Formats: sequence, C-alpha cells, structure tokens
Amino acid sequence: MPVHDIIDNRNERLVAHINRILPSVERAKFAGGYFFLSGFEPIQKNFQGVSELKLLIGNTTCGG
Repeated sequence: MPVHDIIDNRNERLVAHINRILPSVERAKFAGGYFFLSGFEPIQKNFQGVSELKLLIGNTTCGG
C-alpha cells in the first residue's frame, strides 16, 4: 500500500488495487474525471458482493 492515497499507475496499478479491495466490501464509491463503461470490464467480476455503488463523475477539474 502506498504511503499516500493517490494511485497514479507508476508503482501500483489502480485496477490491481481495486480488484484486491472489492471482494471484501459491501459498498463502493468512486470519483473520477470521466466515465467509460469499458473501464468496468476488468473489475466487474469483483462487484458480486457490492450492494451499493456510488459514482461521482465530472468532465472538468477545479483549478486555482
């Protein structure tokens, strides 16, 4: 597990992290800039025990 809560696919692949966690959770919440159904294909088998799924999706980011 990284020392921070950001996974940037350099040292750890996000798909591997999600697939490791999903089988042990009842609820899943994701936030992302864009949403592609194809992104769920590699993790869909691990949603069997998930009773609640929340997605926060936006196509812009906040900048300062």
